[in-house]
Amino acid sequence: MNFFKNIVFLSQLTTNNIKSYFKSRETVTSEPLSTNSINWYGHATTLINLSDIIILTDPVLSNYLGHFFKRIVDKPYELKGKKIDYILLSHGHMDHMDFPSLRKLDKTATIIVPRGYKRLMKIFGFKKIIVLRHNEVYEDDKIKITSIKALHDGRRYYMGIDDESHSYLIERNNKKVFFAGDTAFTEKFTSLECDVALMPVGCYKPDRFAYMHCTPEESYRMFKMMNCPAMIPIHYKTFKISLENSYDTINILKEFNDDNLKIINIGQTYKL
Repeated sequence: MNFFKNIVFLSQLTTNNIKSYFKSRETVTSEPLSTNSINWYGHATTLINLSDIIILTDPVLSNYLGHFFKRIVDKPYELKGKKIDYILLSHGHMDHMDFPSLRKLDKTATIIVPRGYKRLMKIFGFKKIIVLRHNEVYEDDKIKITSIKALHDGRRYYMGIDDESHSYLIERNNKKVFFAGDTAFTEKFTSLECDVALMPVGCYKPDRFAYMHCTPEESYRMFKMMNCPAMIPIHYKTFKISLENSYDTINILKEFNDDNLKIINIGQTYKL
């Protein structure tokens, strides 16, 4: 039964992506990043400015994932050559750890990775590589980053033992940003204190994806379990890697009628 469900899923996914090849990418805004702000670059890629220290999450700068999944929106700006202080990688899936993108990035940045990816980052040319396990902390004189376990199988091709997926709490001066990465519903974030939570809301169809992806309702529920005044939905609207419609996702989010839910578009900046 699972075999035939997979065939149906892959057929639908392939059809949706082939259709996208014949459509122009959606245009987006390109708002500047300012002191103490967050810009959504697309999918799980965000650029965070905390007191003029720049943090980049799960960078995917490519127009295609794996030479097949077309980026369906424009990139808001180019990140190649931009000064980055820290890069956070939540796990090994190609929509979060894009090898061509990593090759283009500032190699002086401190890059934080899950277990199993240190050697690869060395090959890409990064000089300062920090491996974090769940519940471990990296701290220097500029920033504090805490790893929190995400409920997600992070193995790149679902092989081997390096399956850890991270969410990160990022702290600098008096600001705290929570980056959930990719996760199914979990109570691990209960009572977490932060100024804003970057929460995934996509990749939940078909329903069997629920074992490692959250629905918009579950994402919002996790947010409401935190001690946090604002949630920014991410991890949608960028690639067709699942079967839900992004417009349906937005409508679900709007139905919560919650001013603490900050629905921004790709390329827009949220001020902390």
